[in-house]
Amino acid sequence: MSVQININDILIEKSHFSLSGIIYETDNSGNSLEDSFKQVGVLYPVIVYRDGNNKFHLIDGRKRIHYAKQTAEEAIPAIVLTDTAEITDIITLMLCNRIKDIEQGVMNKILFVCFAMYLKAPEPWILNSLCTSFGFKPYSEFLKDCERINNLPAEMKLFCHEKRFSMKQIINLTHYPGDILLQLMEWKAVLQLTTSILDEIASNLKDYLKSQDMTIKEFISEPEVREIIQSPLSSRDKTGRLRQLIHMKRFPVLSGTNARIGEKVSQLNLPKGISINWDRTLENKNVDITVHVEEPEKMIKLMDTLNSAQMKQLVKDILDEL
Repeated sequence: MSVQININDILIEKSHFSLSGIIYETDNSGNSLEDSFKQVGVLYPVIVYRDGNNKFHLIDGRKRIHYAKQTAEEAIPAIVLTDTAEITDIITLMLCNRIKDIEQGVMNKILFVCFAMYLKAPEPWILNSLCTSFGFKPYSEFLKDCERINNLPAEMKLFCHEKRFSMKQIINLTHYPGDILLQLMEWKAVLQLTTSILDEIASNLKDYLKSQDMTIKEFISEPEVREIIQSPLSSRDKTGRLRQLIHMKRFPVLSGTNARIGEKVSQLNLPKGISINWDRTLENKNVDITVHVEEPEKMIKLMDTLNSAQMKQLVKDILDEL
């Protein structure tokens, strides 16, 4: 049964049950709802929770209250829940009312799980009812992983939501320092950051900065880094240059060896039909030589190149480097 409550007595943004700033929403129904309110009025009461200090916390009906304020209404019909209501029932009610927003992506589901934890819902219920309804398969550290995700920088959480990151991809990001993630978010306007590239740059930066006892601020102040970021290159080219720079700094021996091999292959000026490849991780000591034949009469020339002293020396040099 509903009662009339003064609108000014209802906590909206400061409500214990406000999801504002917690989950990401796309409001496509605002105009249609307002039109409906204008035509038939507010048909359903809002739902509030009365705490021990007789303060009313809004659970459902934010748009109805906003419309009532616009029409200078002083009171609004409300269903009042008290401390006799089970917190799991309140959370379930909120889930049903906001299901479209919450199911937009994995990040929103995780943030709603964290919200349930904040409201001190029983852990078994969160794991066995809420998480399973989202399609998660909870494990022993699942809720701790959710908390770590919730502690990611806000910009990163929004990026994960917009890019529709998977649970595994989001968890990977929690292993990187926050200052690195924040810097990547600052760079997203000028770089082309896919899921794999973001993970690669963050991983290599983390290892490189740790090995050099360097901060991210010191790294971005280096001339070669500033040159790439401030250059007029396309975002794709900037991303490629930055990845290459970080990789060379992270793996100087590997990068140097690959550069020397590449230079030797280049100097030989191989004909178009012959290509040489090697394991650029330097883990396997072998050289792959591929011959591409388009016309039979060119086979003799390609074979002469393969049997030349220069080719044999090149293969020896590559194997020595490996």
